[in-house]
Amino acid sequence: MVKRIYYLLIICISVSCTSIKEYNKKITVEKHSIQSLKADLDFTYQILKEYDPGIYWYISKKELELKFDSVSNSITEPLTSADFYKKITPLVASIKCGHTSIKYPSLSYNKIEIQQLKKKVSPLEQFTYAITKDKKLYILTNKGENTTLKIGSELLTIDGIDVKNAIENLKPFISSDGYNETHYDVTLERFFAQRFKTYYKEKDSLLIKYKLDNGSIGETYVKVLNKKQVDTVKNVNKHEIKHPKYRGKYENGEPQLDFKFLEGNHENAYLKIKSFSVPMANYEMFYKECFDSISKNGTKNLILDLRDNGGGSLDASRNLFAYLTDKEFVYLDKPVTNGYFDARKYGNGYQKINYFLFGHNDRDIVKQDRNGDFYSFMRGYKPMQPNKNNFKGKVYVLINGYTFSAASLLSANLKGINRATFIGIETGGGFNQCVAGSLPVITLKNSKLLLRFGLYRMAPNAKTEIIGHGIFPDIELSSSIKDRLNGIDQELNWVLNNSKTSK
Repeated sequence: MVKRIYYLLIICISVSCTSIKEYNKKITVEKHSIQSLKADLDFTYQILKEYDPGIYWYISKKELELKFDSVSNSITEPLTSADFYKKITPLVASIKCGHTSIKYPSLSYNKIEIQQLKKKVSPLEQFTYAITKDKKLYILTNKGENTTLKIGSELLTIDGIDVKNAIENLKPFISSDGYNETHYDVTLERFFAQRFKTYYKEKDSLLIKYKLDNGSIGETYVKVLNKKQVDTVKNVNKHEIKHPKYRGKYENGEPQLDFKFLEGNHENAYLKIKSFSVPMANYEMFYKECFDSISKNGTKNLILDLRDNGGGSLDASRNLFAYLTDKEFVYLDKPVTNGYFDARKYGNGYQKINYFLFGHNDRDIVKQDRNGDFYSFMRGYKPMQPNKNNFKGKVYVLINGYTFSAASLLSANLKGINRATFIGIETGGGFNQCVAGSLPVITLKNSKLLLRFGLYRMAPNAKTEIIGHGIFPDIELSSSIKDRLNGIDQELNWVLNNSKTSK
């Protein structure tokens, strides 16, 4: 171990001596040769063919090969990493796997630059957004100091770029499960600033043309701000009691894990889980607190809010299901995989160092059955028992296009046993399966773009005959832009109104 640490220090020193400017130049202005770009393209396809068990679920091998050939043939001159990103990202997204994507690499900075960047908030990051079905972009919250752009303003152009066209241009860069369409707009709402910056290269000052709700049109500049100039978004619910630390970090001033009783009584319990991987959260303690309280107060209805839950820990998802059934259950099909993945060969720097120090590899969690098929050992594909304090009342689940991965897995299993009434729109995550479990990120050698992909087929015990879609709601409903601006939650209101009249 001493020798390993010694070698690690040598590696770190060597890396630190590498010119940051040269690296940044390579991923910004430097043009890569045709040969090197095609090598990255071939490498991407080879990796996905070798390790992704779902590569041909929603696109045939012939069609995908034609797409790769088409992109390869279109590379007729040297390109920057940014230009190559615009070619390869939609190509990888055409596989229709929400966990498989190309990421643009971050620039490298020295310590002083990093500290300076942490103090800055770029123009588009000063707002949160809503996108309508007709591709209009509205401001939901304004955390900056520009008071001209009021809440509810529609953005028409950004530095002369038509916003509707920008939304259409960015859609092919978003990976979604199967033939699902609901995931795109919700994802772009959440990450509009980052996506726009990657595609169009956001500047420190942007000229924005907007339209107010009274129809008047104007223009204003939005500039980079110091974080001290940006107001922290307050929690709209203004909780009087601080949550215990084990509920994890807040996001934009709001709890990602929340539990409360509604309407001044204990008949309706509201449980919000915005992620199954909230930093610093202890899900076991949180679930115990919630269901102990539900049991103690004789609650009749549980409203489980999985909107905007992009997934996370399988354990956190599965353990919640154990509170929602009173029967023995199987949560997963066997998580099959194509074989062993060796990060020492393909991984990024962190993965290689981790392997170097601790000698870990997929052989610790990947097994081979009697038929020679590989699978990952995960709790849930063999029968499990319900939690002793399971809830036996009515369950209502709120879903939307960002209900994804582990949140979709939970929803599919609940749907499969007819345990809940679903309200909202189709989940972004697939019903029958996805490729996830372990998500390595590897760097393409020449362009330095990052390839992220899953290794295991993650499938719920439940199944649907509708291929390539998510969990459909029993009650299709979504709050309008006006509702959202006014703090009206139509999905939640539907449950509150109908739970009173249901038997």
